[in-house]
Amino acid sequence: MPKSNAQQRALIVGAGIAGLTSAWWLERAGWDVLVVERAPSFRAGGYMIDFFGPGHEVARRMGLLPALERRRAPISSVTSVDSRGRKRGEISTAAYEAVADGVVSLLRGDLAEVVRDDLRSPIRCGTAVSAVDDGRVTFADGSAGEFDLVVGADGVHSKVRELVFGPDSEFVRYLGHHTAAFSLRDAELSARIGYRYQMLTVPHRMIGCYAVRDGSTAALMLYRSESPELPADPAAGLRARFGDLGWVAPELLSVVPNEVYYDEVSQVDVPVWHRGKVVLVGDACGAVSLFAGHGASLAMTGAHVLAEELAAGFDGAFDRYQARMKPVVEHTQEFGRRFIGWMAPASRWRISVRDLAFRLSGLPVVRNLIRGSVTPDVDGVLTPSAPAGTAA
Repeated sequence: MPKSNAQQRALIVGAGIAGLTSAWWLERAGWDVLVVERAPSFRAGGYMIDFFGPGHEVARRMGLLPALERRRAPISSVTSVDSRGRKRGEISTAAYEAVADGVVSLLRGDLAEVVRDDLRSPIRCGTAVSAVDDGRVTFADGSAGEFDLVVGADGVHSKVRELVFGPDSEFVRYLGHHTAAFSLRDAELSARIGYRYQMLTVPHRMIGCYAVRDGSTAALMLYRSESPELPADPAAGLRARFGDLGWVAPELLSVVPNEVYYDEVSQVDVPVWHRGKVVLVGDACGAVSLFAGHGASLAMTGAHVLAEELAAGFDGAFDRYQARMKPVVEHTQEFGRRFIGWMAPASRWRISVRDLAFRLSGLPVVRNLIRGSVTPDVDGVLTPSAPAGTAA
């Protein structure tokens, strides 16, 4: 039988949204929590996300909505432009909020920072895991520790999942695209783009950018690729893929930083999310992909559900957690595969249809069609509401 919560030790591997939220709920349930992160420092920034759904409710229960509102990006619209920057179609923030109730647009790293800043547990960056033997974990520096719970929250390419369940090839489903995201400090470009998400789309390729704080501009690039293999030089790879496009493409490609985020677009499907004292959460067990969105929302939801089931009783907690979360993840993944044609259209005709929907988004019938196209139904996974800032 496990010891009482006050004596139990939990190791969270990964200081992203899933890991930090897991730590938040576990520490408030009385666990002694350590968070380790292989990156040398906390990773802020990232790309813009639309945060709503059950994760938004979890953030409310954590008492974090005021802090998230302070980080809200004042995005006024989502605008499709042509190669000269001329507007092709636009959906206003008001229309989008009618589609996605309670949505907060902010940088993914800002959401992680808000959770981190409300965390009491220590976070050790630059710490990688090299072996997991049930509750005994060995780190890359040779040190080791015994834990009553090991949470693998280390993303799509999870090291914990590899060590305990098997290699990526068994669980990662490639969706035929690569993506990159980075920020640059350019006050003139930031002012020109403004606080609206603007995107240039041609068949199988998309560039999006938007102004963020301090005169910076964030960029997101997406393109079709038959192979999941990543280029040895991501910046050169992006210039080769997007160098023939107009609008702001030349300016963005001239300043791609060395630390650009670059990865394949994939989903993760693990049949069983736990083994012994080890359990997976967030993208490590159920990445839904950039196409589906909702990854941050489901990461926070899964972390909360896991902690809730552990509080209800350790025996069978992992099975109950998976039974609640896996159907929601699978539904969202299926939605994401259907959404590829909306976010990365394969033809100019499909791009024109999407832009027309943007232009007509003020009509109620079109809003209902867009809602069904961009927002999967993920309600019902949470138990009745708990007071803000308390463990349920």
